[in-house]
Amino acid sequence: MFDKVIKKFGDLSISSKIVLYYLFVLIISISFLSIAYQEINNSITSNKVMQVSNEIVSNINSSIESLINTVDNQSKILISSQILQSALANGNAGNYASYIQPMSKYLSDFLNFNDFISSIYIFDNLGNEYFVDNVSFKSISLSTIKTAKWYDRLVSLSGKYILEANDGNLIDQSNGNKGYVSFIRVINDINSQKPAGIMIINISESYLYKYINSSINTYTSGIIIRDENGNTIIKPTNISKNLNSEIYTFISPNGSTVRKIDGKVYIISDLKNDFGWNIISITPFNELNSQFWIYNIILLFVIVINIVLLLLGLLFISLFISQPIVKLVNSMKGIKDGKFEKVDIATGNDEIGMLKDVYNKMIDEIKKLIGDIINEQKMKRKLELEVMQSQIKPHFLFNSFDAISALILMNDTKNASKIVKALGKFYRSFLMNGNEEITIKDELEIIDNYLTIQKIRFGNKFDVIKEIDDRTLPYKIPKLILQPLVENALNHGVRGKDGQGIITIKSLYASNQITLIVSDNGKGMSEEKLREIESGQSKGVGLRSTIERLKIYYNYNDVVKIQSKPDEGTTIVITIPINEED
Repeated sequence: MFDKVIKKFGDLSISSKIVLYYLFVLIISISFLSIAYQEINNSITSNKVMQVSNEIVSNINSSIESLINTVDNQSKILISSQILQSALANGNAGNYASYIQPMSKYLSDFLNFNDFISSIYIFDNLGNEYFVDNVSFKSISLSTIKTAKWYDRLVSLSGKYILEANDGNLIDQSNGNKGYVSFIRVINDINSQKPAGIMIINISESYLYKYINSSINTYTSGIIIRDENGNTIIKPTNISKNLNSEIYTFISPNGSTVRKIDGKVYIISDLKNDFGWNIISITPFNELNSQFWIYNIILLFVIVINIVLLLLGLLFISLFISQPIVKLVNSMKGIKDGKFEKVDIATGNDEIGMLKDVYNKMIDEIKKLIGDIINEQKMKRKLELEVMQSQIKPHFLFNSFDAISALILMNDTKNASKIVKALGKFYRSFLMNGNEEITIKDELEIIDNYLTIQKIRFGNKFDVIKEIDDRTLPYKIPKLILQPLVENALNHGVRGKDGQGIITIKSLYASNQITLIVSDNGKGMSEEKLREIESGQSKGVGLRSTIERLKIYYNYNDVVKIQSKPDEGTTIVITIPINEED
């Protein structure tokens, strides 16, 4: 399976290989980075959330301590006032009524100045009561205070304060009184430093909650504050009762823990302060963690943009590299079809540019080498044809002399004279013009002189039919190409035929070519003989040399076509393109 994949990969184009390779590397690296990032992010997030939760309870504790210290300082100012000290001292002597009004006014002014105080209750040693309350009167008496569990501890502190929820449950909450934190201390006489009374300053739970609310961020579900006796001072209002009841089983003292409750994950942090209170923060992990999703989305967006840019870059680079190679390959494919063309593409001075330059130089060298070989072969073929032509000339001359000799012996001096004249014109046309090219008109005159001689020799053995288009006469052709064909038609066609033979000579004009035709109605030839002539293996000098000359001159293998059947004659067709006439 792996080998098949490697093989298919190896068959892909270079651009596809580059894209797939880097895409694979990209996927692997992104997957690894994503997993690592997720693990690191979860760890950092958990630590961050716990840190935030711990900061919350720490800030709440600082706020509570600040508030209690403020109450402590204000209570010291209150108990050190001359009005309060006099009321407590003289009230013991039975003069209580005369101090009610000034004490009430003093306490009211004090309460108005300190808005964090809900009510103040002061008792002298005889049980006389001075109070001011912003909500409603609380039925608290000295006798009930002395029965409280915290009374003995209060007395033993010698003037230091204690904190109790609802005066240690002395306040009846059924009469419209909600929750309170009671600041309680013994008032000592300034002069004798002996206990002169008891002060209770109540701070409402609603004010306390508002006061510490500035320390609670928007992601916190709830805050619970419990005193040292387990009494709840502040209850969470935005979490379910089930969660409120279960939360205490998951508390880690002075620490944080992650718990899943009712399908949700919470960070529960606990802090026990110097008052013995437990401050508990319940923070939903998902809500706090949601702020990190902004960074995740931004990171994901950046990754996607980078992937897109990387893919575009890969496509550009792959095409930049592969396109010149593709053009080189296409040019190289043309070589097998004989097309040696240079590559004309824009490249730099890189490896592709060097490859293009080397390839183009190779094409130049190949073309030059092919040209040298062609010229060498042409020269060789011309030399061969000159040898063949030298064989043609004496061959015809000897035949003519034989005919003249025979006529002289027969005392036919008239025809002998005609042959001599025709032979003279023939060789004059043949020898006087040193060019290898002559017009079709001149070639036809040579044929006429040749036929004049042959007519005298053979009499009525053959007849000649001509079909000449005058438009073809000025066009030039290689010298002495029709005469050997006419001679071949006479000697090998009609001469051995029973009865009269007919030789037809045509010169036809078309829009883009001239067609020269020499045909006879003689013996014809077999298919085997025809194949020998077409392949250049024929022993006959005239026809073979003529075909070779035409092929070399016009650089076209099909310039000559031969049609022949035994006893039906032979037709030789020469097709000459007009643009080659000069």
